[in-house]
Amino acid sequence: MNKYTSCHWILHGLSFENDHIEMCCLCCHKGGGRLYIKENYNGKGLTWDNIIDLKQKFINENKENIIDRRCEGCFNLSNREWDDNEKYINYIHFNHWTRCNSDCIYCYTSWDKKNFQKKKHYNVLPIIKDLFKKKLFRPGGEITFAGGEPTILEEFDELIKLLLKNGADRITVHSSGIKFSKAIERGIKEQKLHVCLSADSGTREMYNKIKRVDCFDKFWKNVKKYANAQTDITKNFVETKYILIPDINTNKEEIDKWFELNIKNGIKSIVIDIENEYCKKLRENNITTPQYLIDLCKYIIEKSRELNLNLIDYNNFRYLTTEYKLI
Repeated sequence: MNKYTSCHWILHGLSFENDHIEMCCLCCHKGGGRLYIKENYNGKGLTWDNIIDLKQKFINENKENIIDRRCEGCFNLSNREWDDNEKYINYIHFNHWTRCNSDCIYCYTSWDKKNFQKKKHYNVLPIIKDLFKKKLFRPGGEITFAGGEPTILEEFDELIKLLLKNGADRITVHSSGIKFSKAIERGIKEQKLHVCLSADSGTREMYNKIKRVDCFDKFWKNVKKYANAQTDITKNFVETKYILIPDINTNKEEIDKWFELNIKNGIKSIVIDIENEYCKKLRENNITTPQYLIDLCKYIIEKSRELNLNLIDYNNFRYLTTEYKLI
């Protein structure tokens, strides 16, 4: 065990993107991320030794106290003792498709939805089968699905079954919640899968404005079905997410209605984030976060405690709450 500054994604992670593979998916910190493992990738077989060698290069630099500029400011960096003797993968992010059954106004695909809906993607199932075959996977890390909408991916159900079969016990699926998935329900029941369902609103009007699809009732119906799959042990395995979009859904009345719907539908765990492009512009222009947004974040934290809800702080929300010591 050696002590130095690094992160678990550099040592043991892969992020499958639409046309490339990275060390991780984070890009909202100062450095901007994008530690490429393979550029111009289209799903062909991987030479795992080459990936391990590239990771080792970054690890060796970290040991020399060299932190890649693209990692600057990332909250995953930690100065600690790292287990770098054994080479394995146990952090995987699937983000390699762009099709979705929603059309969120804040999504990077929204500027050209028609193109992103038909954009080709590669299959990861053969790659993950090969990872297991080569015995390079070790349970105990985290598997995440983003995209695009995971539940409409053709290989999704089979991929979930394969992961569960091979010891993946910390799977998180980010979903629009519009299509119900029996594979997700199974993972919840087996206490191995969390699902994060994108709400971003507390009323039908706001939901339709942000999502640009009329699926408010269907969404909350599926939220309840997933919540009913929980047990006392898995009571925090189903989450709804609220991305704060300044000047659109950043008012207490909308947020209070979202809190009410969570309680009504059996949700014990919630996720908060702040729209990424907005935060990116603040950073790039060296603009201080508006006081009303800081106060609203504080209100959400206090409200979640009052309602005994487990609050999970994602990316930009985490940076804000850390900077202003709100948590």
